[in-house]
Amino acid sequence: MERQGELEMPYRRTPFVSGEHYHLYNRGNNFENVFITREDYIRFLRLLRKYIVSNRTADILAYCLLPNHYHLLVHLRRDNLSESMQAMTVAYAKGINKKYGRVGRLFQAPFQAIHVAR
Repeated sequence: MERQGELEMPYRRTPFVSGEHYHLYNRGNNFENVFITREDYIRFLRLLRKYIVSNRTADILAYCLLPNHYHLLVHLRRDNLSESMQAMTVAYAKGINKKYGRVGRLFQAPFQAIHVAR
């Protein structure tokens, strides 16, 4: 949706605040696997490091990668988490689509987030 030359950001119920902890998760579209081989898991972790950790968006405190979904526990350092996660998941999806000759959406929807109170 475009308004006055700018793209509207999707509504997110959980606002992101630097210094706070969040549980991030997403699953494959139609419950399909997003990780097929060991190399897929490694590629995802490398992209997490590139887009989330190296640019100091967040620290990854814990993660769990299952064949059709992922969970991340992060400590947010900057307010650009949505943009960094979007860039990371798009890069991952493009690589998976190319590798397996598939097209379309890999993940069900934008990632979900739950604030984790200390």
